[in-house]
Amino acid sequence: MTDALVPAHAVLLIVSIIATITDFWRQKIYNWLTLPTLVLGLALNAWARGWSGLLDSASGLLLGGLIFLVLGLMGAMKGGDVKLAAAVGALIGWQLTISALYYGALIGGILAVIWALIHGTLFATLRRVGRALIAVVTPGMRPEVELQKSETAPMPYGPAISWGAVVAVFALPPVV
Repeated sequence: MTDALVPAHAVLLIVSIIATITDFWRQKIYNWLTLPTLVLGLALNAWARGWSGLLDSASGLLLGGLIFLVLGLMGAMKGGDVKLAAAVGALIGWQLTISALYYGALIGGILAVIWALIHGTLFATLRRVGRALIAVVTPGMRPEVELQKSETAPMPYGPAISWGAVVAVFALPPVV
């Protein structure tokens, strides 16, 4: 971790805590959190490392934002998740964003299992996913049920996004 980027990493911790609370409490990640974080990420990286820091930050913003935009267009994520992923990418740069996406997916999977257990829908969900996977790999078959149609309330994904980034920055080695 570069000493010059300590302020960006401190901001990441604060944003992660706030996004987790608001997403679990209100099922919302607010623009007042994500948009200033996005600008601050660009500014802090430019201040710390000049043009290369700004380019790294902008690349992280685009990487996180575009991947989650695609997921959002498919109906898997909401707009707050897309903006949070872009803001986190702006804070940590493109290489750590790749690690954050990886760790965020692992955390999201764990949270999804816990979420389904809490709501009593784990086995029904696993059966539906299993049927959909079989239909996808069997020529000529189509999934009988949309995966987005679930008995469970939508799981807040902001915590997985933000804590995946925290793990990438502070805890585990980068995957790239």
